[in-house]
Amino acid sequence: MIRPYAVGDADAVLALNAANVPEVGEMDRAKLDFLVAERLEVYVVEVTGAIVGAIFLMREGSSYTSTNYAYFSDRHERFAYVDRVMLAAEARGLGWGPALYAVAEAVARTADLPFLCAEVNTIPENPRSLHFHEVAGFLPLERRLPYGTDEEVLMLEKPLAVATP
Repeated sequence: MIRPYAVGDADAVLALNAANVPEVGEMDRAKLDFLVAERLEVYVVEVTGAIVGAIFLMREGSSYTSTNYAYFSDRHERFAYVDRVMLAAEARGLGWGPALYAVAEAVARTADLPFLCAEVNTIPENPRSLHFHEVAGFLPLERRLPYGTDEEVLMLEKPLAVATP
C-alpha cells in the first residue's frame, strides 16, 4: 500500500535512499528531518510491513537549497517537484514507480498546481528513469551540470490541467 510517511519510517527510508544512490542524492537523518519539515509531502510503499519505496514531493516556497529545486522555483510560480523517488530492488518492475507518480500527480492536481517537475541523471546515466519519465508524459527542458562536470541532469516537467475559475 502507498501511505503518507510517518516519523517511525525514518530508518527504513534512509536505508532505502542509501540503496538508491547515485540515482538519488545522499541523505542523512538531519536532511530527512529538514525535508519533511519543509513544504514537502512524502509517501511510502509498504509491503508486508517493509518500506520498499518512497517519493518526496516538494511545493514552491521552500527554503530548500537544491540547485535543481531552485531551477524550477525560478521557472514557475507554482509547481510540485519530485525531489526523489526510490524503490528497493525487489519492488522494481511491479508498478510501484507509476503508482507513486500517480499519487504525486494527484496531489499536484488537487492543489491546482500547473506543473509536476523532476530531473533525471544523465551522467551517470539512468536510462530506466529517463524512459519512465518520457512514457509518463514529462517534457525535456535542458541538461544541466548542477554539481560539477561529473554529474549531469536532464530537467523535466509535466504540464497538468488545472481547474479554471
